[in-house]
Amino acid sequence: MATLSIEQVSKAFGDTQVLKDISLSMEDGEFLVLLGSSGCGKSTLLNMIAGLEHVTSGLIRIDGEVVNDIHPKNRDTAMVFQSYALYPNMTVEKNIGFGLEMRGVGKAERKAAVREVAEMLQIEHLLDRKPSQLSGGQRQRVAMGRALVRRPRIFLFDEPLSNLDAKLRVEMRTEIKKLHQSLKATMVYVTHDQIEAMTLADRIAILKDGRIQQVGTPAQIYNQPANMYVAGFVGAPAMNFLSVEVAEQAGDLGVVLPVKCVGETVKHFIPLPNPERLQGRIGQPVVIGIRPEMILHASWAAATQPIISCDVELLEPTGADTLCVIELAGQAAKARVSPMLAPQPGEMIELAVDTSRICLFDPDTRDLIA
Repeated sequence: MATLSIEQVSKAFGDTQVLKDISLSMEDGEFLVLLGSSGCGKSTLLNMIAGLEHVTSGLIRIDGEVVNDIHPKNRDTAMVFQSYALYPNMTVEKNIGFGLEMRGVGKAERKAAVREVAEMLQIEHLLDRKPSQLSGGQRQRVAMGRALVRRPRIFLFDEPLSNLDAKLRVEMRTEIKKLHQSLKATMVYVTHDQIEAMTLADRIAILKDGRIQQVGTPAQIYNQPANMYVAGFVGAPAMNFLSVEVAEQAGDLGVVLPVKCVGETVKHFIPLPNPERLQGRIGQPVVIGIRPEMILHASWAAATQPIISCDVELLEPTGADTLCVIELAGQAAKARVSPMLAPQPGEMIELAVDTSRICLFDPDTRDLIA
């Protein structure tokens, strides 16, 4: 177990700046997820923590000790790779215990440690098999076992579930979550999958173009995104972004929301909480962010929630819910309703807007208006 501190770390490959002034800190036993699209620099950052990439500038500390110039094998970290990286000629038992053997651990102690980890991962019946005889999920468990058996200070996961099918990914997410809860270990996990990030993390760091956009708990990231990139990246289906105008009506501050109904555009005034955010912006454009679950069927609405009537253009059944595609502020938006309440395309539906969780963004900076 260990603390981790990353202080103004940058990384360049020649003239290409991959990471720019990254600063992060982790408490002992915390699970941090580095989340972002391909090419944002998250794997490069993980490799620098492991010592597999040189730090161009800045400091990385483990338990307060600067490790920039410490060899990877002496950092006491263990990495689980996307590609499993198992030795094909070795049995599962030898794959898991190989690192201990290289460190000179005795055979009896090594065998006991491998057996303990195998039981934890429920692969003790596979110890005599070769990697070619295993499924993808089993191979990933072996890769995790090889990291676990060393009892490192920090576990590093580089998109470990990317090669698995959807069902296996869900199962392995659960196993990793259980593992963290039982070990109370410090873990850094890289993924581009926001569902993985939300379900696994104590905290999430979202990266874009080599810079951190926001660090927070899953709830903070979801409910108070720092900017439109974070708001659009996290959440499925994605947040609706609507360009509207700030207005005042009967002493209330809010926005004017154009809604397509019966083939015509009807303007609705939507009062917003925390009106101080809108001071000095009357008549000016803003972008409001509304998640699909915040546009709900009118029959489920609270008395204070404004009601809008909309034409349904398209339905997207997802099983437990149905997404209604409607037109708000001149663009397609999605509302989440019960399948039992969903009308047919071309029909009208009454929807309520949960204004308590609407996000306001500056159309120029794209940052949250707090």
